[in-house]
Amino acid sequence: MVQQTRQTGPGQRAEQPRTPSGGGSLELSEYLRAIVRGWWIVLVCAVAGLGAAAIVTENMQPQYQSTVRFLVVSPPATGQSALQSDELSRGRIATYAALVKNDLFVERILRDSGVPVDGAQALDAISASGDRDTLLLTVVVTMPDASDAVAAASAIAKNFGPAVNELEEGRRPEGSSQTVLTVVSGPTPEDAPVAPRVGLNLGLGLLLGVALGIGIAVGRRLMDHSLRTPEQVEAATGLPLLARIPHASAARSFEKLLQRRSDSLVDEAGRRLRTNVDHLSQSQHLHSVTVTSATAGEGKTTAALLLAKAWAESGHTVLLLEADLRHPELALELGLAKTTGLSNVLSGQLPLDKVIQRTAFEGLHTIGAGTVPLQPTELLSSKQTPLVLAALKERYSRIVVDATALQPLSDGALMGSLTDGVVVVVRHERVTRQMLALALDNLRAVDSRILGVALNALPDRFAEAHRRGAPRTRRAHRAETVDPGRVRGWPEPGEAARHDDGGSGPGREKDRGSGGSAADDPDGAALPPPRRG
Repeated sequence: MVQQTRQTGPGQRAEQPRTPSGGGSLELSEYLRAIVRGWWIVLVCAVAGLGAAAIVTENMQPQYQSTVRFLVVSPPATGQSALQSDELSRGRIATYAALVKNDLFVERILRDSGVPVDGAQALDAISASGDRDTLLLTVVVTMPDASDAVAAASAIAKNFGPAVNELEEGRRPEGSSQTVLTVVSGPTPEDAPVAPRVGLNLGLGLLLGVALGIGIAVGRRLMDHSLRTPEQVEAATGLPLLARIPHASAARSFEKLLQRRSDSLVDEAGRRLRTNVDHLSQSQHLHSVTVTSATAGEGKTTAALLLAKAWAESGHTVLLLEADLRHPELALELGLAKTTGLSNVLSGQLPLDKVIQRTAFEGLHTIGAGTVPLQPTELLSSKQTPLVLAALKERYSRIVVDATALQPLSDGALMGSLTDGVVVVVRHERVTRQMLALALDNLRAVDSRILGVALNALPDRFAEAHRRGAPRTRRAHRAETVDPGRVRGWPEPGEAARHDDGGSGPGREKDRGSGGSAADDPDGAALPPPRRG
């Protein structure tokens, strides 16, 4: 992590570098987003937990209970008050609750009731508890068969009192009477099973499944070390953030990106990228910029097209050069007529003027990658590449190079070393800190000038729309926006046909002759003349 400390004057405290969130811990909002993003995991685990609870409940053996309650009374002995007798009963009630599970008494119950269970099962089936305040002793018998539970409880009600008196026969002082255990309720017959409790089991299964799903969703987020927030990217690279390109469906179509949409937040991100690049290049004039990314699929071509379009809007003559010779797609996506391009020029098959094509956006030309060569890296590293770039700089005030990704290929770093600056595109949640660091090391190894980072496919909470607020209405925003094409004097589509004054403004290339240094493309549109000075 690159940390920067601001220089302070005398008497000022140094500002401590801030640690970005998202490293080892998450904020509450990130936990909630992780759960929302993993809703399907939570749903699957909830259904699985509910199904497991249903299966377990179905396979559980039903249990029936029968309850009998005794009132424990110790008649007062000679010279003993009623209060002392009650205290004696309270002291004995816990002992009586333990005696119910005595082995000898359980055998006596089994003989009397005829329940077909052994002693160990009977001990597990009987439970007893005493209430010292009410002097009630409650005995509960739980068995798989309802009639067996009632029979065992009846045997306890019949034999427990005499069994207690037999045990106390030798310990009772003279003049005292026997303890009386009176049955006050039961044995209760239970027609419905007390277990399994279907509703409780299903609720617990559902709750455990949801908890497991939330744990998995949050765990996946904690183990995902991809860069998400602008603060994380700035801290990982130590580079300025040049633009926040929002996630939008329009960015998936290159033809839609070339349309004039002054109220588009994607286009506004391209203008922000242009402004920041121009600001960084004030001390050192910049003609060519390479746009690349750490890995494939991060939207580098989209960012390159937005930057080229924004420069064309501001009045520059711009060329978008596709240097990805392995996977050419620009000509097809833009609907251009020719599939030849840079590879054909570098290999000596075609001259440079034959591969330059006009786009649907005024002031923006392009050169596609061309035919896929057998050795793209060797072709780009040939002596012809710097010569081609130098020739293009004579014609265009801005050149945007759409290069290959930096990992695992070296083509992007090679093109970065041949241009005046490099913009690295980072897609939201696509690359890790380590992958991005390796990509930047590749650029620094060839002495490329890294201008900054452009974040792509950002959700609304990170994009400029969330920070500034979206335009009030499309109509109001258009009314407040000045069309750069009208400022430069470019005619709107179809307007050029109504003018016959033979002017030579920026929108009159088709009226120029073929003389001078301008070269004609096969479509009949004149290319920009060599730049003077």
